[in-house]
Amino acid sequence: MSENDDWTPVGDGEPDGFNLGAERAPWVKWILSLLLLGVVAVAAVWLISTVITPDKLPQKRIELPGNEKSEAEQKPPKTADDEAWVRALEKDTLEGYREYLTEFPDGRHKDKAQEAINVYDNKDWATAERRNTISGYEDYLAAWPDGLHASKAQERIDEMKAAIAAASKDAAEKAAAELRDWDKAAQADTIPAYEEYLGKHPAEKHAGQARERVAELKAAAASAEALAIEEAAWQSAKTSNTASGYETYLASYPNGKYVPLARAALEELQPSPGKTFRDCDVCPLMMTVPGGNANLGAKSDEAGVRPNEQPQRPVIISRPFSIGVTEVTFDQWNACVSAGGCDTQPANNGWGAGKRPVINVSWDDAQKYTSWLSQKTGKKYSLPSEAQWEYAARGGETGLYVGGSQKAICAFANGAGSESGLAWSNAECNDLASDRTLPAGSLSANKFGLKDMIGNVAEWTLDCNTLNLRDAPTNGEPDLRGSCNQRAVRGGSWFSGPADLRYAARLMQRRGDSNDFTGFRVVRNP
Repeated sequence: MSENDDWTPVGDGEPDGFNLGAERAPWVKWILSLLLLGVVAVAAVWLISTVITPDKLPQKRIELPGNEKSEAEQKPPKTADDEAWVRALEKDTLEGYREYLTEFPDGRHKDKAQEAINVYDNKDWATAERRNTISGYEDYLAAWPDGLHASKAQERIDEMKAAIAAASKDAAEKAAAELRDWDKAAQADTIPAYEEYLGKHPAEKHAGQARERVAELKAAAASAEALAIEEAAWQSAKTSNTASGYETYLASYPNGKYVPLARAALEELQPSPGKTFRDCDVCPLMMTVPGGNANLGAKSDEAGVRPNEQPQRPVIISRPFSIGVTEVTFDQWNACVSAGGCDTQPANNGWGAGKRPVINVSWDDAQKYTSWLSQKTGKKYSLPSEAQWEYAARGGETGLYVGGSQKAICAFANGAGSESGLAWSNAECNDLASDRTLPAGSLSANKFGLKDMIGNVAEWTLDCNTLNLRDAPTNGEPDLRGSCNQRAVRGGSWFSGPADLRYAARLMQRRGDSNDFTGFRVVRNP
């Protein structure tokens, strides 16, 4: 058939016509499919053959008869190096690993052996560092002279030894300095010296001794100070020689060194006839006069007698009493003013004050003084009664004048003498001071040891103004009858003549008056 032999369907394309191409198409498809499957199968086989080879597949070993081998022959042979390493591993000790390296310094397992040894090295180093002592690092070096940390260990040892040497040197220097300072303090043996030592060495060798010595010295100083204070108190009591002075000492030091002496002195000062005492350092000196009987007042035939001085009557002083040795002085009065007990600062007329009898004071002023003195001493001070005054002034004498005559008066009384030019002066006397007071106690004492009872200044008493002595107390008490706005003044003064210098002479003054010829003295009653 030629190329033009293809046929074409005739008609309208109905299937009635025969088509060769249509008849061959199914067989071609089947052939191509089979070929494709074959290629895939070949490829799969190839792929499997490349992934799983026969030698990789597990195969059951077939032992042929007569072909058996020993276990040793079946394993690959070991070297001496490996065997030594196995032994080291089995021991698993420092010595085991060191033995391996000793036997095989360049062996296959030297690095692992060294690593194992280094573990022990580091462990011992950690122990040495925890101890952090010379012996600790020395122990490490003894075990590891060429160890990983040998140089560091030696450095630590050197540093510590250097520090110890420096500390030892410093300690030696400090000890030497401490000893020098201690010797210096001990030689001085004073609280400041020991305190200076303790300031430098509060916790060193001799600190305890220093503190003990400071305590001892302070105790001794306190004792010495206490003794010195007591000594001063005793000297003050002795200097004042007063009951209050000794009583103050005894109250302050009931177990003191001078208690026996203070008690003896106090006993000596207790009022008893003939004894003087002073109840405080600014108090008047007192004399204790004995009790007794006396005829007081003027006799009716006495020269110069006045009605208010009569009648003479017997008086009984039943017990001793104490009276000032002299009149109260300006010094003693000023003590009262300074203490607030007296509020008058009397003038001294330019004659001087000090030891001179205080003048220009009223009866009321004198009362303030005796109240202050009583409060200060705790004793019963007052002005004397007329009976006490005259009893003390007479001192046992019965005549008109102290000393027994007008001439004798001159040795005992500062009155108006011939030099005064006064009409009533005592021609027998030429006084030291013609127109003023003398310092208290300048002239002679009477038989009771009292001075200036007559003359110098007239003296206030407790008694009121009475017309006479009839019915006056005979027991020494003051006579408080009559006109008490006026009080009796006794003894005469620097301005008085013989008539007013008699024992029995009585003058009256208003209690509020003051002048330059009147003062007072005090008594202390039991």
